[in-house]
Parts: sequence; structure tokens; C-alpha cells
Amino acid sequence: MPLRRLHTRLLLAVSIPLILVSTTLLPVLHVHMETRLNSLSAEADALLKVGQEALTRDINESLNYALAIAEMPGLRRYLTAQSLTTLTEQQYSLSDLSQLSNFLTTLISHNSRYTKLVLIDNQGREVLRAPRSIETGPRISGNLHVNTDYFIEASKLLPRDLYISPPGHNLQFELFGRDVIPVVNVSTPVFDATGERRGVVLLSLNWDYLTDALRQAMLLDQNANTLLVDAQGKWLLNEGIESIDTASFGGNFAALSPQYWQAMQQRNEGNATVDNHLLRFQTEDIRTQRYRSLAGTIFSDNADHPWKLGATLPRPTWLSLFKEETTVLWFLLLTYGVAVAFGIFWSISSQRQRELRQAAQRHAYEVSDLYENAPCGYHSIDKSGLVVKMNRTELAWLGYSAKEVIGHINYRELITPETREEFEKAFQNVKDNQSGSAECTLLTRNGEQRHVMIQGSAYTRNGRFVHSRAMVFDLTERKQLEEKLRAQAMTDPLTGVFNRRYLQAQAKIEMSRARRQNHPIALITIDIDHFKHINDEYGHDVGDDVLKNFTQIVSDLLRQEDLLCRVGGEEFAVLLPNTAIELAQQVAERIRASIEEATTLVEYEGTQQALKITASLGVTSVRDQEKSLKPALKRADIGLYEAKENGRNQIIIHTE
Repeated sequence: MPLRRLHTRLLLAVSIPLILVSTTLLPVLHVHMETRLNSLSAEADALLKVGQEALTRDINESLNYALAIAEMPGLRRYLTAQSLTTLTEQQYSLSDLSQLSNFLTTLISHNSRYTKLVLIDNQGREVLRAPRSIETGPRISGNLHVNTDYFIEASKLLPRDLYISPPGHNLQFELFGRDVIPVVNVSTPVFDATGERRGVVLLSLNWDYLTDALRQAMLLDQNANTLLVDAQGKWLLNEGIESIDTASFGGNFAALSPQYWQAMQQRNEGNATVDNHLLRFQTEDIRTQRYRSLAGTIFSDNADHPWKLGATLPRPTWLSLFKEETTVLWFLLLTYGVAVAFGIFWSISSQRQRELRQAAQRHAYEVSDLYENAPCGYHSIDKSGLVVKMNRTELAWLGYSAKEVIGHINYRELITPETREEFEKAFQNVKDNQSGSAECTLLTRNGEQRHVMIQGSAYTRNGRFVHSRAMVFDLTERKQLEEKLRAQAMTDPLTGVFNRRYLQAQAKIEMSRARRQNHPIALITIDIDHFKHINDEYGHDVGDDVLKNFTQIVSDLLRQEDLLCRVGGEEFAVLLPNTAIELAQQVAERIRASIEEATTLVEYEGTQQALKITASLGVTSVRDQEKSLKPALKRADIGLYEAKENGRNQIIIHTE
């Protein structure tokens, strides 16, 4: 009996500690596994967010690039010249073409994101290519694009609309350097200043470059994999993944990896566990508002959209957890009672610490997210003006990364010289522990200006200034509205040129500059002959078209510093700074001859008719002693009326 009791006690002494140790160890491992899974899920979310931001940024920059090129005045004029029937009618010289071609070639050659830029006329003919081909000339036939999806679809679009070919569709592979790569074709229509459709701009994106940038952005974990497939299950990345059955670009991902494809097809976004991997994915549609940026509407092939962007990470196993906890496990098994007490304490405290840590992380994330993504900018600068902190909103305004700004740039360098003095006054008030505010203009990385209101206060420690805490409110839209209203007040709404009010205001400035620099100023007044007859016979709509065509002809003949204004119904004035009366007479003769030679096409009673017009011109010089433009206008008008009395379509110089 005693021996039997001894055996029972020994069995209990051994069994109970083992049971307690096992009971203690299992929750610890479970908590650890849950923590690892939560961390893995958070990491997958971070990977996906970074990838989505990189994809959105790269595509939006590419689309904005295409729109900017399509709205280039030189490109529009070249397409307009291509629509003329003979070379002798073209107003676009070979030197102009060479400059345009060199400029576009430089743009494309210095940006690895693009492979080529092609300019296509309304008939689908290729009229210009960058990088330049040996066929480039003023009237090349080029390659025919008339049957391609990007030309057909772009020809239907409105200004600032875009069409994007699915990756690998129509000219899907190109020789780029020594490599054959897939491309994505972005096309947009080109309209001239009168709203006439002149052709299509095609910009081919290097899909390898974009997908490499996406991979690099999501390369936060060496065990992570990036997935990008279209709505048909086609693989869109330039390389496959060894751990997943995928092919290179264009492979059938849906057939090779059906489990992944089925998980991604069921929802627009979410998590799934496939082959002991955590899959995190979401839907990306380049036709949505997020990808439009400066574009109007984006069109593409509906069958290939939307895409699925995903990230995979290997899930932890119990075996890996046991390997990580070997020391603790053996210690607990060897020390029995101490191990039991330690295990219970560690389990409870670990769970509590985990809850507190998660709560602290959530709170820190909410505070950080509120600071970083606030609708206004936040920054802190030290006593010398060096930036010590800046949120993402203001960094995005400026176009810099945090690493480039924080600890490296003095905030004064980001403010234009014209508004720097107001900033210095406000900053001095902050350093004196007072509130300070200033309306300043920030200079962004790409040279643009952004008008802001800065309101700052001081952060002190033991009564000493440590750094400022400033809020920055964007006033750009307000400033733009003010500029727009000012421009509308100074601009003729029909022709788009300046009006009499602007002419008088600008003339004072030019006359003052001419007196200081001892330069001559000339003035030309122009009146369209028999314009009342055009209005009476064809109607005011035709008359408006004549006025707009007239201003376009005259504008093309003037220098950048010359000023064309509409001062009456069909009367215009041209102010020519730094121009002697002899040179002004030559300019007037070019204007008269160009108007006489030009033809205005108008719609009248359902048919298109060609109108020929002439103009009478008066020329004079602005005298040094004159304080306003009124006397010169009167002299030029006298010459103008004399030209009309002498039979019209002529120039009269009046200097008395």
C-alpha cells in the first residue's frame, strides 16, 4: 500500500506538472500564432496599399503626359498643316518640323517609361514619330493605323478623353533597345484652337518598366509575391512566380493557378488562404475616377477590365513556432513547478501586453493617419528654419519625399522670394511665443506655385523654443478663381483676345518702359471691310466665325510680346513694343496680305461656303510725351478711315 501510494504520488507529481506545462504552453503558442497571423495580414495590407499607390501614380503620370503632349500648340499646328492639300499651302516649315521632332524625341528618349510617340492624322496615317524614323518629313505617308483599336476609339473621343489598349493588344510587342517588350498604347484626340479634330496622339508605355516599378514598390518582404491579372485571367507581369504556377506576360493564370483565380474572382477585394499562403487582393479599374487625374473620361476594352492586384505571403506553421520556442519549451519541461508558474504568468501577461500593444498601435495609427492625411498641410521647423517634420499632404503638394525634406531643406527655400518677407515676420512672431500667420506662395519641385495660408504656433520646453507647429491651408483654387475672373474682365469672350480695357492698362506699362529704355512703340488699328454686309447677308453666327478666323490669322503673324486687342465690333488694335514706324508698316502689310489671301469656311443654309475678306489698316507711332494711348489711337483711326475712303484693303500711315 505505501509503495502503491508512492507510485501514485510520483505519477501525479510527474503527470500534473506535465499537464500544467502543456496546458500553459498551448495558449501561449496559440496567442503567438494569432499574433503572427495578424502581423502577416497587416503586412499584406501594407504591401497591397503600396502597390495600389504605385500603380495609380505611374498610370496617372503617364495619362497626364499624353494629355500634355496632345495640347502642345506646335503639335496642333503641325497636324493642322498636314490637313492642307499641297505642300505650298502649308504654313509649317521644315525647320519647325525638325524642332518639333527633336523636342518630342528628346521627351521620349529621356523617359524609360515610354517607347514611342506617334502622331496620326484623321485618315489614320502616321505623320510623325518619336524617336524619329528615317521617313520623317513634312508630308510622309507613314504607317497606317486606321484599323487599330487605339485609333478607331480615340477618333470618337472628346477633348481630354483617353483610350487605353489592354496590355499586349495591337502592336503588343516592340523592340526596345535589344529587348522585345510588351507595351500599353494610350491614345487621345488632338483638337486645334477652333475645336476642329485634327488627329490622334499615340503614346506607348513600356509595360516592363511599369510592372518593374510595381514590383519594386511592393518589395517590402523578400518572401512576398506580387500578382496582377486582367478580367480574363491573363498574367500581366513581366515575370512569373516560382512558388505559384504562373507564366510570363500574357500567360493563362486562370488555367495554371485555378485556386488563386477562383479566390480572386469571388469578390472585389479580400483575403484567402491558398496552398498555405495568405492571399490579399483588390480590384483595380483604370477607367475609374481615381485613375483619371487630369483626364476627362478613360475608355478601354471592357472584356479585359477590371484587373486584380494581389500579394501573397507564406503562412507560419506549428513546426516553425516550436522551433522558435525550443529554449522556453525545454526550460518549462525541466523546471516543472517554476515552469508552470512562469508559463501561466507569461501567457496572461503576454495576452495583456498584446491587447495593450494593439490598442496603442491603433491609437498611434489613428493619430498618425490623421496627421499624415489631413486635408491641410502640417509641418514643424526648428529655430533656424530647418524642416523637422512634415505630413504627407504637404509633401504631396510640394512633390518631395520625406527623406528629401526632413532634416535637409530650410523651409524658406520652399517659399517664393516675393512672399518670403511676410513668412519671416510670421515666423519671428512664433519664435517669440506668439501666434503667427502669413499668406505665402510655395514653390513645388516641378516649378509650379501653390498659394497657401500658414498659421503657426510655438512648441516650447522649459520656456525655450523647440520648434514651430504650423498648419498650411491651400489657397490655390481661390487664387486661380481670382485670376480667372481678372482674365475674363480683360478678355473678349468671342475671339479670346484682350479687350480695350486691357489694351489701355498694358499700354501704360509699355509706354513707361519705352521711355526708360528709349525704345519706340508703334500702333496698328484694323477694321474688317464690309463686315456689316457679311452679318446682314449670312447672319451673326457666320460673322462670329469670320471674327474668330481673323484673330487667329493675325495672332499667328505677331511676336509673343505684341498685343492684339478687340476694341470694337470688327475693329482691332495691335500694340507693337520696341518697334519703329517702318517695321510697323511691314507688319501691317503682312497682316493685310494674309487676310486678303486667307479663306474662311462657314456653314450657311446647310452648305459649306468659302468667304474672302479684306481689311483696312491705320499705322502710327506712340510719342514719348504722351501719357496715354488715346492720342495714338486717334491718329491710327484717322489713317484707318482714310484707307476706307480710298477704297479699302490698304494701309495708311498717320504720324501728324
